[in-house]
Amino acid sequence: MKEANVIITFGLSLLAGLQVLTRVRAAVVMWVVAGSTMAVSGDLHFVWLGFFFQLMSQFAECARAVLGESVLSSNRIKFDPLSYTLFVAPACLCVLLFGLILTWDPNILV
Repeated sequence: MKEANVIITFGLSLLAGLQVLTRVRAAVVMWVVAGSTMAVSGDLHFVWLGFFFQLMSQFAECARAVLGESVLSSNRIKFDPLSYTLFVAPACLCVLLFGLILTWDPNILV
């Protein structure tokens, strides 16, 4: 499922206006989809909750990458990569801590 990050990132970049869809790029996306489809093997114990968490994680990671591209290439705000990371890291920590609190199991420490 992680192979879809390339496609999700490209799609979000298209929606944000950072990329332009051309025939060559569409062919590359289709090539990635075809290669990923051939490489994936199924699991006999599919869990929808795990699939949902993985999907949300992928969208969050791809949105972070697109946001970074947008901010770092903007003419209005001048951030270098280290300053951008300093700006984004606390927000990511808050989201991750919220998820940790919701899914905490005391048996993790045992």
